[in-house]
Parts: sequence; C-alpha cells; structure tokens
Amino acid sequence: MDKAIDVRSKISHFRILIIGRANAGKTTILKKVCNSVEDPEIYNTRGRRIDPEIVKESAERGEHNIDNQLIFKSNPQFIFHDSRGFEGGSADEIQKVTTFIGDRAQTRELSEQLHAIWYCLPTDGNRPLLEAEDRFFKISVPLIVIFTKFDGLVTKAFQQLRAEGKNIRTANAGKVELAQRMLITNYRDPLNGVLFKPSAYVQLDDMRLERSTCTEVITHTANTLTDAALLLLFVSVQRNNIDLCILCAVLESVCFDVFDALLPTRFIADYFTEMKDRNQWSSGRLRISSMFGG
Repeated sequence: MDKAIDVRSKISHFRILIIGRANAGKTTILKKVCNSVEDPEIYNTRGRRIDPEIVKESAERGEHNIDNQLIFKSNPQFIFHDSRGFEGGSADEIQKVTTFIGDRAQTRELSEQLHAIWYCLPTDGNRPLLEAEDRFFKISVPLIVIFTKFDGLVTKAFQQLRAEGKNIRTANAGKVELAQRMLITNYRDPLNGVLFKPSAYVQLDDMRLERSTCTEVITHTANTLTDAALLLLFVSVQRNNIDLCILCAVLESVCFDVFDALLPTRFIADYFTEMKDRNQWSSGRLRISSMFGG
C-alpha cells in the first residue's frame, strides 16, 4: 500500500482510451463519468489546447487524431483518448489503434501509459459486430466492453414479438428477456470466443436520461485493475462513486491517517470517520462488496 500511495502522489491523471463507432454514445458516457454537461476541452500531445472548430473541420474531412487528449473541466484528473472505431472496416484504422495501444504500453512513464480501455458497442443497430471489430478483438489487449443503447435492443425485441403474433401486453412482458437473449447470442457469445476475451462487460440503457449513471462502468473498471497503485489512482480521481471509495478502503484496511492521500474529497474522509464511530464496518463491507458479487 505504501508503494501505491507513493505512485498516487506522483501521478495525477488516469488515462483511458474509449473506442466506438459514430453514435455509440461515447461522449454521453464521458460526460456522465465526469459529471459534466459541457463538451471536453481538447489538447494536443504538447499540452496545448486545440480550437474545437479546428477539430470539427478535421472530422468533416475524415481526419481524426487519436493522440489528442480530451479533458473535462469538471474532472481534469481523467484524460481520455477517442477512437472512432472501425466502421470503415479498413486495416489502416485497426493499425492506427493497435499502434497507439502498443506505443502507450511500451512507455516507461506510468502517467503516459493507458490505464484502461473502454470499447462501446451500440446494440440498437442491424449489425452486431463488424468484421473489422472481430479482427481487432483477436489481436488487441484486454478491455472493458460497454454495450450501449440497450433500450434500442429492447424495442427491437418488442417489434420481433409483435411480428410473431404476440399481443401488445405479451410483447411488453417478454421484450426485456428476449433482448437479453439477443445480447448474449449476437454480442457476448462471439466476444467470448476471441483470443483476447474482454475483461468485463457493462450494459447501459438510454444514457440521455437525467437519472442514468455510469456507476457500473466505474465499478467494473476498478474491479479489473489488479495493480494496487492503479486502483488507488482510479479511485482517487473519480468523484461520482463514493461507495467505490469506501469499498477499496475497507477491503485494503486503509488507515484513517492517510485518507487525505487516498481520497479525492474531505467529505469521503468524514464519511469514513462516521462509519468508524458508529462501528458500521461490517455492514458497510457487506453492503458495498455486494456491488462486486462478494
């Protein structure tokens, strides 16, 4: 734990590559994670801010720079890199992403390495997995797959049941179960058969709704981090999941004296102190561990 605290004191950013086709919901997810309603600011590799209009014009010409860094004012401790995915299907697109991942993996600077990869797959379309995506999963590294727009798949399931002659009431009652089966058959089963099976799967509904959150994305990301230093870094930079902070501190038997070094806000430290005073460690451990199926 001392090593983890030392690493956290030297590194202030957690770096994530998010991959996905157009309209996969990537920006919405990032805004939810960073609790922002504004678009991120974009910086080049030298840390200079880029005019959004320049980025927009480049995108309209079909140009995209995966090295650019996306940072939200609401939580500047996250650095995101964006890949448009492989909708075009060209080997060149796959090579750009795999080269980027490889270069980041080879750097000795932990702050410059990729700490997590989120792959967004919309489930409301007619093509579950593109051929290029299938090739990518066979040569890439472990990552977290985020199934987006599950509500769209539920709508497709409802339409299928109606086409099969089911009445509206019956179709409504069975649409979610059918959508889950479609998700497994069309997405999870094929991905479970690739060389580098994803580390975790997350299923998201309509993220445009105000009540929607990305709690599961945060939780599963933390659960895949086996390095104590990276886990501590991730927990300390995210600000929307207090339960995750509590879980990591409880399970690692963190001392109250180092809360300021471990946790992002004074509020969380106060929360722990209150738990200690009330002897709520056991109930807290059980309640929060259930998030991980423990």
